[in-house]
Amino acid sequence: MAIDFKKKIQDDMLIKVSRMKPVIKPTKPHKHAGYHELIFLFKGSGMHTIDDQKFEVKPYTGFYLKPGQVHCWDFSQIPEGFVILFKEEVMATYTETMNNLFSMSVQFNLPEQTGLFTLLEQFYDDFKAWRDNKILQAYLNLTLLKTLALADKNTSVEPSIIADFYAFKKLVNDHFIELRQASQYAEQMNLSVKRLNAICRSAAQSSAIDIIKERILIEAKNLITHTTLTVSEIAFRLNFSDVSNFVKFFKSLTALTPMEYRAGTR
Repeated sequence: MAIDFKKKIQDDMLIKVSRMKPVIKPTKPHKHAGYHELIFLFKGSGMHTIDDQKFEVKPYTGFYLKPGQVHCWDFSQIPEGFVILFKEEVMATYTETMNNLFSMSVQFNLPEQTGLFTLLEQFYDDFKAWRDNKILQAYLNLTLLKTLALADKNTSVEPSIIADFYAFKKLVNDHFIELRQASQYAEQMNLSVKRLNAICRSAAQSSAIDIIKERILIEAKNLITHTTLTVSEIAFRLNFSDVSNFVKFFKSLTALTPMEYRAGTR
């Protein structure tokens, strides 16, 4: 069984704003392909699993999901809030905001008196009224700026480094299956490997190869946890030359074999 992909935004849409569904039925682990997701909750409780991490859901909290991340909900109280889905091209006019997104926490707290939920109500009403895309883009940019100001983020990194690091992370997210070497990404970005590593260390205190390995590991954990694929099938899907190399890779980063990891999540 593979991880399901859910498509909650139409091909001809760049932004979608909706209210959180008032249900507490647990959802199955799934991915959202091709778009980012922001969730703002002012009511509800339970758990939210993102990749291999579990987060407590409580009032006045937010979540940010990048394209391709696996998540599922298990609410114990009915949630209320807003969900914003958007494709990256809608932020072409606001590149600085988009470049800063990599620093946003997966989960962030939302103080009650920020005015953010008033803004989200207006954003939702104008979306439902089929406002011009430029108006919706401006709403999205303002929402992201307010959210970034609330979320934990690294403010000491130079904007040019942030932009390059974001570009690298996007390339890794798109190509980690077939491209495994830092030199391959450096070539695509017209950078030296030394410069790419310096960018990664400044932005994330990691080397480029560590960022690549982290993305492969996240996908491996998702497949181990949320599917019934065998270790051999997962190794093949992740483009390892054989299953033993995959097991060695996984154990080197987690100190567990894939089967030991799966046993601990069941």
